Amino acid sequence: MVMSLRNSLSRRTVLQGTGVGVLGLAGAALLGCGSGENKATPAGAPASGKAGGVVGATSGGGLPMTAPVVEGKPKYGGVWTTSLTTTPVQHDAHTALAGNIWHKGVSERVLEPHPVTGAIQPHVATSWEVADPQGLTLVFKIHPKLFLHNIAPVNGRQFTAQDVAWNMERLGGLYAERLKIPMGSFQRATMVQGITKAEAVDPLTVKVTLSKPNSAFFNGLMENRTPLMPKEMDDIGFTDPLKMAGIGPYQVVEWVKDQKTFFKKNPRYAEFRSGEPYFDEFREIVVPDPAAQQAAFISGQVQSVAVDTPDAIEVVRRAKPDAKLYAWVDGNWEYFRPSLNFEPFKDFRVRKALSLAIDRGGMNDGFHGPGWAYQGVMSPGFPEGWKPEKVETLPGYNPKTKDADRAEAKKLMEAAGFPGGKGIDFSVLFTRTSNYVVSHTTRLQDQMKTVFPDMKVSQNGVDTAAFAVPLAEGKFQMVGYVNTVVPDAVLEMTSQYHSKGSRNYGRGNFPAIDSIVDKAIVELNRDTRTKMLDEFQTKFENEWMLSFILNARPVRRMLASNIGGYDKVSGFWNQYSANAQVGRWYYVDK
Repeated sequence: MVMSLRNSLSRRTVLQGTGVGVLGLAGAALLGCGSGENKATPAGAPASGKAGGVVGATSGGGLPMTAPVVEGKPKYGGVWTTSLTTTPVQHDAHTALAGNIWHKGVSERVLEPHPVTGAIQPHVATSWEVADPQGLTLVFKIHPKLFLHNIAPVNGRQFTAQDVAWNMERLGGLYAERLKIPMGSFQRATMVQGITKAEAVDPLTVKVTLSKPNSAFFNGLMENRTPLMPKEMDDIGFTDPLKMAGIGPYQVVEWVKDQKTFFKKNPRYAEFRSGEPYFDEFREIVVPDPAAQQAAFISGQVQSVAVDTPDAIEVVRRAKPDAKLYAWVDGNWEYFRPSLNFEPFKDFRVRKALSLAIDRGGMNDGFHGPGWAYQGVMSPGFPEGWKPEKVETLPGYNPKTKDADRAEAKKLMEAAGFPGGKGIDFSVLFTRTSNYVVSHTTRLQDQMKTVFPDMKVSQNGVDTAAFAVPLAEGKFQMVGYVNTVVPDAVLEMTSQYHSKGSRNYGRGNFPAIDSIVDKAIVELNRDTRTKMLDEFQTKFENEWMLSFILNARPVRRMLASNIGGYDKVSGFWNQYSANAQVGRWYYVDK
């Protein structure tokens, strides 16, 4: 009942990697793939169109998945090096706002999704089941060959059911009071909603007790920001990455804030995943400037680079024509979110007016170029999510009705007591190292000035460390950010918009929202659940409008031509896995 929402579900089902998750095949349709396997483009096939674009890329409809296969025999050894804009500053996997050290090949998740279809796949858990007719007891079997890195005080011991149980309870915030950590800091608590207890029945069996049935619990454990930690971490502390022993393919051996992180191969990892990892070392170096990152890739200092725009693709291709382009639309979505603690934004008419006034096409084309997809409140990767072709017809999204929408926006703003935007003065909080949000915010200022000449919009760009606290505490007027979708539509809406949602940054409190998602989380009939979420999407547009979603974001990365295996992890549900699955890649011996 938890693992897979079919039209009817058995009361006791054991899944051992064969079940299809609630995501089904929806993600594949968006990516241009129609089966459970990655549809990879042959290595020699053309991947881009004119001016650096991706063949088939559209403005609003997304782009087809491009995942070239690099032929050749995997070669052991060597160093994988990649760049990033800054080193993570939060090291507690359960409270970190975004990426952290545990994502970097240091640890693993309980379960993981197929990168294209989202189907539940075994990982740390080899099987998972609903063990009682009421759906309140879940049982997991843990892989018997998991060993922590050989770092004191864990010293390479076996990773067992006790560790997994500790992670589940702590992830859910059950230790918040004892640890004196605010419950709101447990960013992913929604992923294990309803958990009251997790216990090790034996060294390889975890029993979870829920307060109510949860139709998304297993999917929640696939969330890519739920990597597992050893149960000693509260005593070890979260200040020194060199003390963080995981179960992943790589162990941290050097960490210098805002400069570099170096990792070495975990010699016992192959007992968990045979033959992995391939690289002897893995290095992340800080290169804040995108142009410098491109230069580092072109010169061979790093083996991969993000190419966020068609121009970037063209620059790299001209200098390094053998580089392989990988592209898809994934579950990251960019948005502006108003805080309902800011008086003008408490009025739905103001929020709706802003949504109607925003030119999403202009924003996205201005930065991403073709390849982005329209998205409403719910990711089109979900079976229940409205698809781009429907969202594009909605007021505020539809480029064909933008003049009429803006005329309506002016009427709504005046009716709310803010003619021409007069009396509204707000700033947009964002991380200044994120080029996309700088671009979007600048365009937002220009667009609002055009529609509401008396409105004042300013930028509040801060560094990553200064961004995390006001975001988590809701201390902003509007925020510009990107969200990484979680592997279930109900969990996503609960996390983002439930009054107690762990990522309800705008501080919305709507009983109707709570009612719909609270009912949907325990609903086991897929058709009924879909109707509930359709109602949610309709009311979001017509009654709530708690975020101004800009897109489902395109991903475009280029890799050195001698790197193999990346096609096996490419797809909608890759997301934070840019380096989480580094153990699966290799140099090719051609």
